[in-house]
Amino acid sequence: MKTKNCRRFAVLKAGTANPGTRARLGDYGERFISLLSEPGETWHVYDVEHGIFPENVSRYDGFVVTGSRYSAYEDRPWIRRLLDLVRGIHERSIRLVGVCFGHQAIALALGGDVGLNPKGWDIGLIEWTLTEAARGLASFRQAPDPVRILVSHMDVVTRLPEGAVRLAWSDRTEVEAFAVGSSVLSMQGHPEYDSGAVEEIIELLSGQSVLPADRAEEGRASLAGEPHNAFLRNLLKRCLRGAGL
Repeated sequence: MKTKNCRRFAVLKAGTANPGTRARLGDYGERFISLLSEPGETWHVYDVEHGIFPENVSRYDGFVVTGSRYSAYEDRPWIRRLLDLVRGIHERSIRLVGVCFGHQAIALALGGDVGLNPKGWDIGLIEWTLTEAARGLASFRQAPDPVRILVSHMDVVTRLPEGAVRLAWSDRTEVEAFAVGSSVLSMQGHPEYDSGAVEEIIELLSGQSVLPADRAEEGRASLAGEPHNAFLRNLLKRCLRGAGL
């Protein structure tokens, strides 16, 4: 049971960071706790990729759904269970944020669609274009222009769930971020990454001949810029703590 003075949060860990990133920043659970936690809070990590799920979501004030090497639309038992869990969290109006795979899983669980990006890989440091809806929100009034965020993905949200509001888009991705009411915030990019994490992904994918050479070169060149991780972290923290957007 939650106590009045102790907020409780959980990371739904849907994947594992690459070795170099894990050594420098920690795995996804550690990274999101470091990124988002405040003194006095309790945080738990559930390795949902390997079948470890919370028994009672009502114990928590909010959840974070992480990235993954899988696609949210794959027919895997743990992914089906995760989508059911996301629906249950949302039905109880518990706060929920998603990143990359988590962004797509939330969209799919709540009735949207996810599929391969017809524009191919989006990797590196990209720029958000904020929608008019986002510009009207208090949390975006001091937003950098443009907002820069690190990305690494092939899948995209192709249709928003009913009631969702698109907050940002980019040259290759139509839905970079969306919100559902004040309790759900979801983004395609990685506010928990640094440039080294994306550089490692580019090298791994290039070595496996998965990433086209021109896209790899473009992605590497983009990493000369700096992501606005402090602004992005604040957005996620506001949503998790019920401060609104």
